[in-house]
Amino acid sequence: MPAIQHIIPPSFFPSVVPDFEAANQKYAATFNEAHLPSPPRRKVVIVACMDSRIDPAKMLGLDLGDAHVIRNAGGRAVEALRSILISQQMLGTREIIVMHH
Repeated sequence: MPAIQHIIPPSFFPSVVPDFEAANQKYAATFNEAHLPSPPRRKVVIVACMDSRIDPAKMLGLDLGDAHVIRNAGGRAVEALRSILISQQMLGTREIIVMHH
């Protein structure tokens, strides 16, 4: 799993990084989904708002490996264009779902 880096020096705010690192180690130790292919099973990319109250995968009934989910402010496709292109051109998605906030 990738290393977690501090963006804001921890002296300014209580950091969540130690909690996240511990959770990541626990997740990595039990991760057994490496067999899933990188291209999403349902051939769809979803562009959604970054609102932390919304879980696009859960909302749409998706399982791990079903779709690429790209999140940004407002669920704007223009800001997600590079990722959409890679998803479609290199990883075979055929459909784009845009979920604005």
